[in-house]
Amino acid sequence: MTAMGIESLGLARALVAGPWNRQLRRGWHEGLVGNCPAVLATCGVGLKAARKWARVLLEEYEPRLVILTGASGGVGPYVGVGDLVVGESIYWLDGRRLVARFRADAGLLELASQAATLAPLRPVGGRYPRVVEGGVATTGRAVGDRQWGEQLAQQHGVLAVEMEGAAIAQACSKQGVPFLAVRAVSDVIGQRWQWFTMIRNLVRTQRNAERLVLAIVQLLDARDPVDTGHPPTYNAGIT
Repeated sequence: MTAMGIESLGLARALVAGPWNRQLRRGWHEGLVGNCPAVLATCGVGLKAARKWARVLLEEYEPRLVILTGASGGVGPYVGVGDLVVGESIYWLDGRRLVARFRADAGLLELASQAATLAPLRPVGGRYPRVVEGGVATTGRAVGDRQWGEQLAQQHGVLAVEMEGAAIAQACSKQGVPFLAVRAVSDVIGQRWQWFTMIRNLVRTQRNAERLVLAIVQLLDARDPVDTGHPPTYNAGIT
């Protein structure tokens, strides 16, 4: 799942048409990643939209797992633009108050760690991205308060802040569906020209997040293949 379609364009290109008999939703893509049936679902920005479309995804597709990806604000100096944050936990914040915590699936975290050594990540702004595991905080609004971000990092190990993850994690938790968030740091909270930096770097940083997600799914398929009746076809990757 992604908030915006632009955050899954690379994965959409890597998707191979598969034996689907479902009604395609506008803006959603269905197919095979290797031999693994997959759907790329966009939910829109914010908690309300994420909650609605996560419920639709879980009810209509009954997925084995859900991976959320997309751009995020990073908490400096712990991460920089281009880094990828694999969410060990998702923290739901109401303003500055912690409402809930959702832990990521341990098996998916292990796969993400393995995939980080295999994914063909590319430099962003002349800097090779790091893949780091830490907390991801979900808020109801965009954030530009550096001190608040640093406080989250110190208290909860939060490295990235976004606006959808907690709603999707909650829906998955209720259904018992394994969940993982992979967030690309497109800007650093409180840094000068933060919003301009986000716009300038969103596509390049997010393509690396998609490369990591693709590597995770390919490892999952190799470990626990799905029998679709079709031979596996692996795309070269994301360009």
